[in-house]
Amino acid sequence: MNNHITTKSDILVIISMHRSGSSLTASLLQSAGLHIGRNLMEGNEQNVKGYYENLDFYDFHRTVLASQGVDENGWTLQEKIEVEDRFIEEANEIVERASVSGLWGWKEPRTTLFLEFWADLLPQANFLLIYRSPWEVVESLYRQNHGLFKTQPELAVKLWMHYNQKIINFYNHSSSRCLLVNTKTLIQNPAASIEAINQKFKLHLAPPDARIYDPSLFRSQGLDSYRPSLIESQFPEAVNLYQELDARAWFPENTPDLSWRELIKPSPYRVWAFRDWVNVCKLEKENKEQSSQLEQYQGADNQTGTKLDQLQSRLDATEALLEQSQSQLQQTEGLLEQSQSQLHQAQTELEQFQSQLQQTEGLLEQSQSQLDQTEGLLEQFQSQLQQTEGLLKQSQSQLHQAEGLLEQSQSQLHQTEGLLEQSQSQLHQTEGLLEQSQSQLHQAQTELEQSQSQLHQAEGLLEQSQSQLHQTEGLLEQSQSQLHQTEGLLEQSQSQLHQAQTELEQSQSQLQHNHREIEQTKCQVDETESLLKQSQSQLQDTESSLGISLSQLLQTRGELEISQGQHHETKRKLKRSQSQHYKTQEELEQSQSQLHQKEVLLEQSQSQLHQKEVLLEQSQSQLHQKEVLLEQSQSQLHQKEVLLEQSQSQIERLDFQQTIAIKTNGHSNIQYEFLVSEAWYAYHTGAMTNMQDSLKQSLKCSPFSPTNTVSNWLESFTKLSGDKGHNLDTFRLTNLAEWKQLIRLVLNVKPVAVKS
Repeated sequence: MNNHITTKSDILVIISMHRSGSSLTASLLQSAGLHIGRNLMEGNEQNVKGYYENLDFYDFHRTVLASQGVDENGWTLQEKIEVEDRFIEEANEIVERASVSGLWGWKEPRTTLFLEFWADLLPQANFLLIYRSPWEVVESLYRQNHGLFKTQPELAVKLWMHYNQKIINFYNHSSSRCLLVNTKTLIQNPAASIEAINQKFKLHLAPPDARIYDPSLFRSQGLDSYRPSLIESQFPEAVNLYQELDARAWFPENTPDLSWRELIKPSPYRVWAFRDWVNVCKLEKENKEQSSQLEQYQGADNQTGTKLDQLQSRLDATEALLEQSQSQLQQTEGLLEQSQSQLHQAQTELEQFQSQLQQTEGLLEQSQSQLDQTEGLLEQFQSQLQQTEGLLKQSQSQLHQAEGLLEQSQSQLHQTEGLLEQSQSQLHQTEGLLEQSQSQLHQAQTELEQSQSQLHQAEGLLEQSQSQLHQTEGLLEQSQSQLHQTEGLLEQSQSQLHQAQTELEQSQSQLQHNHREIEQTKCQVDETESLLKQSQSQLQDTESSLGISLSQLLQTRGELEISQGQHHETKRKLKRSQSQHYKTQEELEQSQSQLHQKEVLLEQSQSQLHQKEVLLEQSQSQLHQKEVLLEQSQSQLHQKEVLLEQSQSQIERLDFQQTIAIKTNGHSNIQYEFLVSEAWYAYHTGAMTNMQDSLKQSLKCSPFSPTNTVSNWLESFTKLSGDKGHNLDTFRLTNLAEWKQLIRLVLNVKPVAVKS
């Protein structure tokens, strides 16, 4: 079938045999948030709280079974039930109606017969597989008082095997989509079970309502019941199948509940037969008493009709129980005959054993001579043991030498680490000096750029001053021709000339003050920028003074005609202006000298920086060499540690083998225990394939049954880990792919062939 339905919702289907607790499971999941349908089957006296079965799936399964001529209740042992193409469209419509929630599913026991059909139709669906012990399911089926089980009581056990074999087969090839849980585990651990479902299928179910479970509605077998032992004696394959389900199922902390084994006891068939005989006689007596009461009530008033109906129903129930008891009595009588036959066989075997005993006495004498030979072999083995002890002492001596080498390597490592720390400290210091030098270099470069900019500005101002000076000289020559005309005006401008003279004296005083400040900042490189700014300010003041002087000269151009008498004083003023100009040139020369000194200091800083870079490269080269030496030392140390671990492993293995040899001296399972110990060492060192091979070999010489062999593996691994001071992670071990392959090899599961 290639038809698939893909939905965006999550699907969880509950799968189980009839009367296996699937209704309780569905109610818990519904309280946790799983939508299981709207059109659900109502409850009755057999399921008081309801069946929680979606009637759409219920009717669909019954219709398909009827189309194949199979009992609609699902009481069939037919291996495969075909779903015709005409039913596929109906199945799609049912799924479309049910998928109204982001998380939905359904519960209907007949789904077990159609597992492959639904798994193929809904490839994204996951399956919760529920199972219950065969004796509890059979008793629940008998209590339904179905006519089919009255005539064929053994069919109930065969149906349990048929349904659960389908469950385990589906789990074996689709385990990634399945979670297998015992109903008893679900009842005892509802919250943990929901959490396991969430983790397995990546769902978000809420904690379930713990009030849903009612212990009075869920029956279990008591320790005094012989029904489990009866099933084990007549249908041992059913008990084996139940054990296989437990081996694959989820349990909290991976600890299966094996308490049901206490229910299976040696078969006291005779006691069971007489007990059933007593029960039948008791039921016959009760039947007679109820019949007598019925005759007394027949002539009574019509008001007693209700009581009569009740008595009649009790009588029918008693007759049904009587029929069941008689059937069980017949089965018990058959078992008793088998026991008697086995007793006769045992007597015959006893006679044969007595004859064999006489033969054994003759063989005993031969065994005595063989014992002498064995003692000789034992002496040889003891000699080999002494040689092994000698090898052990040599290994211990090698171990001490390896420890000495390890201590030397650790000492060298500490010295190398000290040198590395010193180199790193020097490297940090060198990096700090380098950062300081780079910072100083950056500051010097910045100051140099600023000084050069100021120098260009000063040169521009000087050119402007010289141009103005030439213009002033031209004006002076013109003024000399007009000198005679301006003598009168010159007298009027004397007051103005005195004011200009005062301003020139103030400017000269400021220039001298600035000159002293420039001399003080010759050795202060960090303050050069501010001094240059002050010089620029002074130049601006001088330019301003010259501008004022030129303005005054232009103003006096018209007045020179009447200021001829003041010509000599004007010449002196011009000489003072020239003197100030010369002083400004001297200040510029001094600034250039300071700039040259800064350039020299910058070259020295760059030279020192280059030397530090050379030292840094040398330090880095030395550091690299030390790192190479450190890596070599660490590599040697690692090799020595590996040798040490190998020596310790060999010593531990020799100790363990010696202990096993001493403990198992004279026993036949020495090879088995050696192989199990080898498997544990392989697991301890991470060699999972070697572990698998050793355990496979141990199966061939195991003194235990396959199931007990697996238990012995776990016990041995736990004990060996505890002896070495480790805790065995059984969850990790049992989830290894190699371990799961071993379990499949041990179990060697085959479908149970059941005949109707």
